[in-house]
Amino acid sequence: MANTMGYHIVLAGYGLWLPGDSRGSWSTAWDEQIGFHHPHRLNPGDPVRQRMARERMKHPPARLTSAMSQQVITTIGKCEASSSWRIVAASVEPSHTHLLVTYSERAIDNTVKWIKDRCTKAIHLHTDHSGPVWCEGRWRSYIFDDMTWTNTTDYIRRHNLRRGEPADPYPWITP
Repeated sequence: MANTMGYHIVLAGYGLWLPGDSRGSWSTAWDEQIGFHHPHRLNPGDPVRQRMARERMKHPPARLTSAMSQQVITTIGKCEASSSWRIVAASVEPSHTHLLVTYSERAIDNTVKWIKDRCTKAIHLHTDHSGPVWCEGRWRSYIFDDMTWTNTTDYIRRHNLRRGEPADPYPWITP
């Protein structure tokens, strides 16, 4: 079996990719009338499920403002500095954040939760945003081979280039 090289982590903004989204969704959701969505596989778009999810939201969707993005950037850098893993590529977008992280002995799901918690606390402390920042759970994939690593790096860097930023705009990126 191949060794894990690292992880592609995506932190999605609260309320911006709901169950039933036309792009599909990975959410596990149950409803007596429309049934169960299966976990760990892409479920097709469903406008009824999306409307129901939107109606259940307790806060407005969270898009990162410039001030919020700066807190995410600063906090992720602090998280990396105090960790054994390194970030090789990153993109902080208003709707979501991509991180390409090297392998760590620590449980990656706990690491993702820790990053999200630290970013949320920083945003609440240093901006006027007081609601949720990220969607529940996490999206992460394991990377086992050089080709996937390179493709993921390029994919994340293209996000920055599309925004008119350098491919690696953050000082804590490890080449």
